Amino acid sequence: MISRIFATVLLIAGLHAQAQVADTFECNYKPQGVDYFPWSVANPFPWSDIQGVWKLSSDSSMYLKARVISSTKNRKILNVSLVSVDRCAKPIASGTGYIDSLEKNVVRAVLSDGIYRYQIKLGMFDARDLKIDANVCGPNILAATVKILGTTPKAENIYRSTREAQTQNMVLKKVSDDLNAVCKKPIDTTK
Repeated sequence: MISRIFATVLLIAGLHAQAQVADTFECNYKPQGVDYFPWSVANPFPWSDIQGVWKLSSDSSMYLKARVISSTKNRKILNVSLVSVDRCAKPIASGTGYIDSLEKNVVRAVLSDGIYRYQIKLGMFDARDLKIDANVCGPNILAATVKILGTTPKAENIYRSTREAQTQNMVLKKVSDDLNAVCKKPIDTTK
């Protein structure tokens, strides 16, 4: 149980990120506040470019893997997994993302790690809308807000040191279109 709590704390800590250019996070953009990003001005969601592996932070071994699992005219669904280089065979958390009818350019994904449930909001922004230097950070920024929604039914008697309303804001850097680029073995995304 202690290792589960530790993994959850590492998950939250690993969700701090900075923007990017090349192979490192050079932008040093650290959004603060609750649900910081101006979601109403998000660009159309990049369904054709979202699939792949996205780095969460330059000082973390955590990655977000995104895979489009359904794409029709009326519905698009995204499978999202959080993985660590240390634990490639089993995602730390996984879930499904969808488009909300009120925020057509934002994907919301609900993930679970067996103890906590998280909501991740993903959106693509023009650097100017975030008041970020596009020469340093790049012209388009994939932004995410992660919020703990609560605990799962399996988490009856655990120590709840993490506040349920805790929110993390970050920008992500794509490292590969290949879902297996980070890990040597393919990840089983069906579990």
